[in-house]
Amino acid sequence: MASGKAAGRPQKRDGALSRERILTAALPLLREQGAEAVSFRRLADSLGVTAMAIKYHVGSQQELLAALVESAFKGTLSRIEGNTPDVRLRNILSMYCAKALENANVVRCILNDTSLMSSDIIEVTEEIRKNTQLLNNGDPNDVMLNLLVDYTHGFVFSAVAAAPEHNLTEEDFLRSVDWVLGACVSEA
Repeated sequence: MASGKAAGRPQKRDGALSRERILTAALPLLREQGAEAVSFRRLADSLGVTAMAIKYHVGSQQELLAALVESAFKGTLSRIEGNTPDVRLRNILSMYCAKALENANVVRCILNDTSLMSSDIIEVTEEIRKNTQLLNNGDPNDVMLNLLVDYTHGFVFSAVAAAPEHNLTEEDFLRSVDWVLGACVSEA
């Protein structure tokens, strides 16, 4: 072989290859450069193993992306605080927006393939639904849920795409969330 790598399963050594090690190497690539940068070949080269070894540990490209989505959003709702639905909503949206800003290219992957949606993101959506229904007389058509989720994603993509001089922040996001929630609370 021209590359100097032996065919077959990689040899055991210190820092042995594992699914966690692969995900740890792949997530920064996905965050910074998008799904195109997360190839088995590129990961294999950076980890000093074969592409087949990567495939052995993570499965298909689809399974790798799903694991990265799960990893990126794990624990998003670890600290839901607040005694009222509007305060809980603000905290949930703040936590999710922070994760989404850090993982904008991960969110892009989900928008390109909704089957990549992790259980943590589904849980975020359900918590938003639960609290908008408490806040907004049941919100039977999930209007407030959809507004807040769409606004959050729109903000994330705007912030990521904005020129440096515009520097949108999480505080800008929360100012708009407060405005929406303030209108809902005053109507209730």
